[in-house]
Amino acid sequence: MKIEEEDLIRLFDNEDQGLSPNNKWEKFEEEPKKHLKMKRVGHITDKAEIRNIRKVIKKIPERRPKKKGGGTAQVFLKTTMYAGFTGFAIFLSLNFPAYKDQIKWSYYADYLGKTLPKTEKTVTAEPKPSAQTSIETVSVPEELPVVQQPTPKPTPAPVLPDKPEGNFIKIERIGVDAPIVWEVEESQIIQKLLEGVVHYKGTSLPGEGGNIFLVGHSSNYYWARSEYNHVFSLLNKLMSGDRIELHRGRTSYFYQVVETKVVSPKDVSVLSSLNKETLTLMTCWPLGTNLKRLIVQAEFNHAE
Repeated sequence: MKIEEEDLIRLFDNEDQGLSPNNKWEKFEEEPKKHLKMKRVGHITDKAEIRNIRKVIKKIPERRPKKKGGGTAQVFLKTTMYAGFTGFAIFLSLNFPAYKDQIKWSYYADYLGKTLPKTEKTVTAEPKPSAQTSIETVSVPEELPVVQQPTPKPTPAPVLPDKPEGNFIKIERIGVDAPIVWEVEESQIIQKLLEGVVHYKGTSLPGEGGNIFLVGHSSNYYWARSEYNHVFSLLNKLMSGDRIELHRGRTSYFYQVVETKVVSPKDVSVLSSLNKETLTLMTCWPLGTNLKRLIVQAEFNHAE
C-alpha cells in the first residue's frame, strides 16, 4: 500500500493544523518526536506513563537462545549412539571369521551361483601304511650245487580296508570337513569343541538307530586358538535333501537333511530318542551370541 503525503500530515499534532504542508514538514524534521501522535498503543497518551512502561520493559530479563547440541537429553543420545557404534564394531571384530564365511557364501553361492571353493587343508584321515612280509628270491649261481631249501609257508596277503579308519563329518554344500570327538561328557563339551565337532554322550552312535547328537561352534572368541571356532557358521544354509557324511571307524554313514529350525536353549526335546536313526546338529545362533540354538536334523540314508 502506497503512503501519500496527506496520510503523513494526519499524524501531526493538533497544534499544527494551521501550518501549510511545507511548513509542517520543516517542523516535523526539527522536532519529530514532539509532533507524532500516539495512536492505538493501548490508548496511552501520558508521556510519564510511557516512561514507566519503558522502565518495566528494561527490567524484563533477556532470553538467550540455547546453544546447539546442549541439553542433557542430547548429550545422553549422542553418548548412547557412540557407544552403540563402538560396541557393534567390537562385536564384528570378535566374530569376523564367522561373518566372513557368511560373506563368502553370499558371493559364491548367492551372487555367482557356484559352490564354495574347497579349502586346501582337509582333516579326512589318510590310509595308514600296512605291514607286509615280503619274500625275497635269492638267485643261485649255476656252477654251485643247488641245495634244496625247505619250502616256506606262503604269507597271506594283508586285507586292505576299502576306507581309511577315522572319525569325521563332511558336509560338502557348506565346506565342512572336521573331526568328531565321540562320547563326550556334558562337562567336557566346551573344552573338546576346540578339537572339532563333539558327540553328546548318551545319545546314539551311527548305525545304532535313534538320535545322534553333534555340537559345533558357529563362532568363538578370537583368543581361543582352534581351527574349528566357526565350523558350523554356515549351518543355516543347509536345505532339505542336502547330504551329510559321518565316518566312524571304517564305515561312512550318509544322512539327508529334513528340517532346520531355531529353538530356545532350554528346549531339550532335540535330545530325545527317535524311532528312525536321525542325525541332529546343533550350534549357537545368531552368530556371535548364545541367545538361541540352530538345529539341523537329517535322516539316515545308507552306509558304505
